[in-house]
Amino acid sequence: MYAAAAAHPAAAPAPLVLVDVGSRTPDRHDGRDVPLRLIQFADLVRQPLDRGRGSIRDIWTSVDTHGRVRWQLRLVELRDATGTIAAHDGMGHSIVGFAGPQVGVHSGAVERVLHRDEVLTVRSPTLLLSRPPLRASGASAIILLSFTADEDPPAFSFRPRDDVFGAAHDLRIVLALREPIPFAGGEVPRGAALVSAPLAVPPRYR
Repeated sequence: MYAAAAAHPAAAPAPLVLVDVGSRTPDRHDGRDVPLRLIQFADLVRQPLDRGRGSIRDIWTSVDTHGRVRWQLRLVELRDATGTIAAHDGMGHSIVGFAGPQVGVHSGAVERVLHRDEVLTVRSPTLLLSRPPLRASGASAIILLSFTADEDPPAFSFRPRDDVFGAAHDLRIVLALREPIPFAGGEVPRGAALVSAPLAVPPRYR
């Protein structure tokens, strides 16, 4: 039996947006345009899960001025009935269903089936993920934001299309999960992210 948790349904097809005001730097307030970077999920390096069959792909990692990780945004694919993700102590997670059969999230007191297009936040470093036993073929995909729990995490939510591309002085990542997202410079294709980030570590490509 799954207990209720802090989940926020979104009206489809609203884009998923990460905004981090904590990554502002002084040189981003001088009025200059901030370069944008398009990241295709299919081009990212796959790494194994901590336990279970599946993969993790790093979309973006934000660090502080001392090189310490503040948060990581990743794409997780689960192919087994269960899989485990273990972060460092003091970390929490926000999870978004992306594609494939629904994923069950088990972490501490939280047990919840994660539907597509909703954000679930848990304040525990370890996640046990599960898939329906009758849907063994294929994969279930989620977007995972792991953050340091001792500071405010980035805003991570579905937004109306007219509120997707905001102030350039904030770190901002726009993810196109269900359909392409048009913007002034072109289009964010499905399965990609448009990044404007100052203090960050670029992903590794295959």
